[in-house]
Amino acid sequence: MKIEGFRPERLISQAMSEEIPIRRICRKDETEVVVSVAESGFRQMKKMAGSKYKLTVVEEGGVKPFWGRIKRGKMTIAGLAIFALFFISQTFFVREINIIGCESIPEDSIRQCIEKEGLYEGAFRDFDCSAVEKRLFREFENIVWARVAYEGNYVEVQISEGEQNPAEEIDQSAPCNIIAEKECYIEEIQVYSGRGAVSRDDYARKGDVLISGIVPIEHPSYPLDENDAAEHYVHAAGLITARVPYYFSFYMEEGNGQKEAESLLRVWIEENVPEDAQILNKDFHFDQKKNIIRVYGTVETREQVGIEKEIVIDRKERRTEEAAD
Repeated sequence: MKIEGFRPERLISQAMSEEIPIRRICRKDETEVVVSVAESGFRQMKKMAGSKYKLTVVEEGGVKPFWGRIKRGKMTIAGLAIFALFFISQTFFVREINIIGCESIPEDSIRQCIEKEGLYEGAFRDFDCSAVEKRLFREFENIVWARVAYEGNYVEVQISEGEQNPAEEIDQSAPCNIIAEKECYIEEIQVYSGRGAVSRDDYARKGDVLISGIVPIEHPSYPLDENDAAEHYVHAAGLITARVPYYFSFYMEEGNGQKEAESLLRVWIEENVPEDAQILNKDFHFDQKKNIIRVYGTVETREQVGIEKEIVIDRKERRTEEAAD
């Protein structure tokens, strides 16, 4: 402690006569002395000093301050533990679910559906994204594409709706096929009328039949001769989702970088890719000749494909041929 006042050695002498242990006496000047005493000695000397001397604790040591530091440390540890638990709860539990793409399906219905697979706000993040997507396909026939993804404690559910009853909206008066209007890779096919001609992951060229309006007649009670007609004709209808590659190529001047290429590609996409198509992948390649740079690559989309092509039936010769669009 620090003793301040006129002739502080008098207080020290009085304390020593009272058998108060005093150690490490350090005289700063005529009015200030620093000494070490026990806590009980400090209390006794404070009474002796009265108003003549000012006693100030400079530093504490021993068991009591040590336990005080431990207690403060416990509070710090407890605070850190609470913070860690809060952080874990925010990381491993779903805080928010955002539903995107709902048009005819109520958002509440989507939430009730995904809750059956363990996905809801406040749920532990151990749900299976693939299982949730399959559940959406099973419960809603007009969902043609679904994606569930999460980042941290935020979950995004994206869906794309097709026509709920497309077969009812198509003219049934003439038989037709559904053909591919562009090259694509089939992801899903739903046949409402006719016979599916492709399967998942099949590659289809432009003009290939996706859903045939020619349906074989197979009935064991009515055997057919070789020359008899073994098929009937329908107006094919369905919903086909496919990955479609688009190949782009354009030029830009030397000195323009990746950002300029991306800006030009956005314009190209607006002019050449359907508005409702989902962009899956984009890749760039650069080929420089003199001061001109050729930019080329592929844009991959997910979209609904297939157009109608009428079937003209020559009943007299029992053959069919596809008429022009």
